[in-house]
Amino acid sequence: MNWSVPCFDDVKKFSLLLNDPSLEGSDCSLANLFLYQKQYDTRICAENGFLFRFYTGNESRGGYGFPIHLKNSVSTLLDAIKLILEDAEKNGRPVKFCMITKNQKNQLEECALKNFPDFHFEWNTNRDDCDYIYGRKNLAELAGKTYHKKKNHVSKFLRTFEGNWEFRLLSLCNVSDDIVRVSEKWLQERLNAGIADDRKILEMELESIKTAVEHKSDFEIEGGVLYTSGKPVAMTLASKISDTVLDVNYEKCLGEAAQNGGYAAINWCFANAAEKFDFFNREEDMGVEGLRKAKLSYHPQKILDKYFGEMHQRW
Repeated sequence: MNWSVPCFDDVKKFSLLLNDPSLEGSDCSLANLFLYQKQYDTRICAENGFLFRFYTGNESRGGYGFPIHLKNSVSTLLDAIKLILEDAEKNGRPVKFCMITKNQKNQLEECALKNFPDFHFEWNTNRDDCDYIYGRKNLAELAGKTYHKKKNHVSKFLRTFEGNWEFRLLSLCNVSDDIVRVSEKWLQERLNAGIADDRKILEMELESIKTAVEHKSDFEIEGGVLYTSGKPVAMTLASKISDTVLDVNYEKCLGEAAQNGGYAAINWCFANAAEKFDFFNREEDMGVEGLRKAKLSYHPQKILDKYFGEMHQRW
């Protein structure tokens, strides 16, 4: 396989070739492959009707991603596994997989059982890597007792900034500069408060946000900005995983707005605006206790388990 670092031209090319309605994991967003390449040191390769991904991280972030079918391909998963086995042998590395969903794990196991009886899989899962998937309509309506607290947060925002707030959608308004402005101020707020745990990663994230808005059309980026008194106070950016699933990549809210329900408000605004999607993937919580609590508070429709493991030869 001829591996390469994901580049801008790859995103443009593969956006026309991917057509798999079963994809729902955040790792399958083409925009993510490009935007997070530095953070996860990703490599990609298109061969024999598949898009292959290789992650050079450790443990749950190291190994081959599930091969993604390209449009009009007649190749099978067996063909893809054969290429992966050849590539692993050529490069002298173990046959490791990462960020594999339960359905993908079952497909790999079934294919191996039928075609590679001398091999078996050993799997593990890390709760920190599991994606949170929500029904978009649920986030938009916040109906019933389940969402009572979130609806109260939105109501608090609406009361606090009554008649003095506005949500502008990225696809309809020129809000790119304000998305970057909110992101820069958010980072500075954290630095000033001494709570930027990993400044380098947060600065890389800021650069990714700038890249996303710069190439929003090519990446099929969705998003918007929340304003109070005409000033941008919150932003959100998302990228397409499939025709039904949208990956919410970034969400930031500043100061007074954040203290008065701003995060709940921009999530609610965006969920109402992104009507062509059925689901929001709000990604993993990375084991951060506060982030996990926040994601659970929105009552995910599904927590998408991610597995990592190795294909061993039986002895």
